[in-house]
Amino acid sequence: MEPLLLGIDVGTSTVKAVLVTPQGVLRATAHAAYDTMHLRPGWVEQNPQDWWDGVVAVTRAVMQQASADPVQVKGIGASGQGCALTLLDEHDNIVRPAITAMDSRSERQSQQMRDCCAEDVLALSGKQPAPYNADPTLMWLAEHEPESLARTRINLTTTGYINYKLTGQPVENVSDASILFAFDLARGEWSEALIAEFGLPRHLYPRLAACTEVIGGLTDEAAAALGLRAGTPVVAGGEDTSSSGLAMGVVRAGQAFLSMGTASTLYVLQDEPAYHPQAIAFRHVLPGKTLIGGSMVAGGAALKWAQKAIAPDLDYDALSALAASSPPGADGVIFLPYLSGELQPIHDGHARAVFFGMSLSTRREHLVRAVIEGTAYAIAHNLSVAKDAGAQVHEIRAAGGPMRSVIWRQIIADVTGCEVAVLADNPGAPFGDALLAGAGVGLIDDLPGLASRAAGEPAIYTPDPAAFERYQRLFAIYRDLYPALKPHYDRLMAVSEAAETSA
Repeated sequence: MEPLLLGIDVGTSTVKAVLVTPQGVLRATAHAAYDTMHLRPGWVEQNPQDWWDGVVAVTRAVMQQASADPVQVKGIGASGQGCALTLLDEHDNIVRPAITAMDSRSERQSQQMRDCCAEDVLALSGKQPAPYNADPTLMWLAEHEPESLARTRINLTTTGYINYKLTGQPVENVSDASILFAFDLARGEWSEALIAEFGLPRHLYPRLAACTEVIGGLTDEAAAALGLRAGTPVVAGGEDTSSSGLAMGVVRAGQAFLSMGTASTLYVLQDEPAYHPQAIAFRHVLPGKTLIGGSMVAGGAALKWAQKAIAPDLDYDALSALAASSPPGADGVIFLPYLSGELQPIHDGHARAVFFGMSLSTRREHLVRAVIEGTAYAIAHNLSVAKDAGAQVHEIRAAGGPMRSVIWRQIIADVTGCEVAVLADNPGAPFGDALLAGAGVGLIDDLPGLASRAAGEPAIYTPDPAAFERYQRLFAIYRDLYPALKPHYDRLMAVSEAAETSA
């Protein structure tokens, strides 16, 4: 019977699973959505039980789809959204709903970190303190919910929680763990000094494992729920961004990967850690490799907004055609794509979107093209920060729904000046997790080589020299607009908050 590898990813709103052969052939795929709780402005929580219910559903779905026998599944790998704070008590009960990376309640604790140890955090973890991360959220709990921390025996990320449900082992893989501020990027371990500076209990930081390390076998309870064999090996897995990079064949220094969905992420693979205060650096799932780059609010969400606000009569194909009818540069209109604040590289939740340069000659094709160009400028901004940190970039591999748009592909190539290799139908993080499982159980000898081959042949888009030269001049203006507007963003937010209070 054909051996199979199970890959699972718990993303920000969807659980996905795949069955893959040790040769990298996709046999089945399934997904299931789950809810997010927005309790008040800036508070974003999820129920970890929903994650597990989704894992059970998609595992059973792929097994049925492939008509697979449990004996065929030789290994399991999982990944998940980074930094979702998941607390368990001594009886393995969930202490409280998980606080996700989209939550911003710990801004004050993040500022405390910046005041006391920002240089140490950057020098060791490769990041600036910000509220998306687990460490300041733990500090918030210590101040506002001390009873929650007092009950906590185990603190895990999304990936760590799923692995615990699978194996009963409280372990974090090094790629997932390295996103936390308490991680020493160069040494590949927790920083005892930073944990002490944060004033947090040491037991909140669990044992670390390499991404391909077998951390245990399926427990009887997990096997019964999933319809698999007890004892099936489970590897430590990855974080969903780094597992996605592996699935896209990003295995060599100088390769970058762009994942475009509702939001977008761009990371560059390096052999050595690189540090920059405007970027995020963390470990790839491949040993000895580091990623540097950032995540952006704008991606498919920007075009979806444009469709509703500018051209509600058009579908997405017609919207792309409309943008293509405008010349590069959108008749001098520049769009700042900060529709819901921005993550990297500006780290500003108060930032808002702006059309700059409109005139009486501006038409809707210019505005739609400006929106697409604005997302490309945001990508180029993160790319330039990575380069400032010393990263060398030879290729951008791109995947995700928006990459089905030919005009979007070409604009990204023209704005960044880089060759863009598009893998529009790449199966993403769970595929990378399955490959990690194959390597961990000895069915895959050359993990980088197989990942590169399995990603397939991309469609290549090369930059147009004339368009690149024009975009370079416009990008310089784009970069100058945010610093000029920042104090006004803060004033606008103060007015908005005052209005909410009076209401």
